[in-house]
Amino acid sequence: MATSFTTAPTPTEAPGMPPLLRRLFAGIAFSALGSGMSMPYLFVYLTQVRHLPTTQVGLILSWMGVVALVVSPLAGTLIDRFGPRVVLLLGLLGEAAGMAAVGFIDSTVNAVVVASWMAVFNCATFPGSSALLTRLVPVAKRERAYGVQFMLMNAGFGVGGLVASALVDLADPRTFQWLYWIDAASYVGYIVVLLTLPRGTGKLDPVAASDAATPQPGWREVLRDRTLLLVIVVGTLLLTCAYAQMDTGFTAYAVNQAQVPARTLGWAFAANTVVIVAGQLVTLRLVAGRRRSTALGIAGLIWSAAWVVVAISGAFVGRPLAIVAVVLGLAVFGAGETIWAPVMPALVNGLADERVRGRYNALAGMTWTISGIAGPALAGLLIARADGRYWAALCIGGSLLGGLAFLTLRRRLTPTQDGLTPAPTPEPAKSAT
Repeated sequence: MATSFTTAPTPTEAPGMPPLLRRLFAGIAFSALGSGMSMPYLFVYLTQVRHLPTTQVGLILSWMGVVALVVSPLAGTLIDRFGPRVVLLLGLLGEAAGMAAVGFIDSTVNAVVVASWMAVFNCATFPGSSALLTRLVPVAKRERAYGVQFMLMNAGFGVGGLVASALVDLADPRTFQWLYWIDAASYVGYIVVLLTLPRGTGKLDPVAASDAATPQPGWREVLRDRTLLLVIVVGTLLLTCAYAQMDTGFTAYAVNQAQVPARTLGWAFAANTVVIVAGQLVTLRLVAGRRRSTALGIAGLIWSAAWVVVAISGAFVGRPLAIVAVVLGLAVFGAGETIWAPVMPALVNGLADERVRGRYNALAGMTWTISGIAGPALAGLLIARADGRYWAALCIGGSLLGGLAFLTLRRRLTPTQDGLTPAPTPEPAKSAT
């Protein structure tokens, strides 16, 4: 069945980036700038400024993942019912309020309340923004849109982190409070952009959505998509052994096993950001028109190689070569990120029935939630064993296995789903008034 959706009057097929998309990206970048200032310091703020027990803070962060797992399916359903723009707006408003409240946390009880609030509304932002962006660009340009979004977010995170590092002072709690209040204010730019979009932007056309000839699908139909479930399982494996280790196992291994100075971590993450920002547009040209399954497989292999480089740092304990390996490893990891970021959402949305696009993106978002819970837990169990070798084996082997699994996925995909043949793009309907 041909479906359509409402967009801004500017045709998405026009040469260059449409003004509507430029505005959306500006909002995303502005929000990322605020997040880059605040999120890296959350653990430090709660433990060293608010003096909450380390164990409790760890449990609170894990609790956020549990809440997200429960709420994410509801977010997907709401997106399919009311459209991604409305749900994304609610998510951003809730996150802004929650981020402002972080600055007032002074006990474990209100830390749990604020964390739960943030987890609920955060569930709306990833699937909401992905579904909205998907419906604003034609199929052939989706990978580029996802890639540009990822590049701008990382640039915002990087700049925000540099600004925050010059402002924070452990002896002055108000410097940390201001970070979270500034972050809350940064959501305003994104919210204003969404409010100025034409009413109905990104929403499924009512005629197509209510086609009596075709039963309206729901979660039952989504969960029957075995190819989607396989993509989610393999994606979760890769994220658990790769992304989820960057802020936990990687930092612990570098400082404790390789014994590099703590400032080396800043250099490593800076190198990672530089590779992403400088290499994203190049990667987009390389993956255009090629198999998505192959691209994701290569991303897994690159991540496996990156962990090999990081693991080598343990052989040069406390020496300059250990620093080189740590920084180089995270830089190589960034190359894999430039492939993953545009291709994975393009694959998920290529599998999606237009009427349940919100549910598909919500399920894809749960890969981040599950890996965010499992990754740190596995790192905690393995990082101190055998001088970190078990942890390194998990990262290297899990990334390699996930990459090989994606390479074999092509047998289950049509050429269109695998990115070889662009699907027909429906004519945009006129904006609702």
